[in-house]
Amino acid sequence: MTNQDIVIKFLNGFNNPTQIKASLDLLAEDYKFKNPMIQLNSKTEFIALAKEIGAVVTGINITNIIENSDWVATFYIFKSSIPGLESNLASEWFRLENGIIKESHLIYDTSEWRKFYKQMKSK
Repeated sequence: MTNQDIVIKFLNGFNNPTQIKASLDLLAEDYKFKNPMIQLNSKTEFIALAKEIGAVVTGINITNIIENSDWVATFYIFKSSIPGLESNLASEWFRLENGIIKESHLIYDTSEWRKFYKQMKSK
C-alpha cells in the first residue's frame, strides 16, 4: 500500500463509523496533529478529539491528493451537521514513516468554527 493509499484509507474512515477503528490504527502512538485551533501530541489525544469530531463531521470528500516522498498533501471538503458549517474546504498534509501516519497539519477557515465552539462552551 502506498502512502497515498494509507491516507485515503485514514480519511475514508470518517465517512463510515464502522471503519474509524481501522483508520485510527494507521496512526503512530506518538502521532502529532495540528490545526489552527489545537495541537495534539499523541494518538490517544487524537482519538479523544476524533470522538468529538465524529459527532458533527458527516463525511470527507477528497478532491485532490499528491504524494512526495514521506509527505502526502490532500485537499478535501468535509461535511458537518452544524447549520452554516455544512461544507468546509480543507488541506491536510500527512507525514508517514514505514506505513504509519506520524503527523498531520490540517488547514481550514476556523472563523465560523471558533464561534460555534465558543457558543457550545457557554452553554
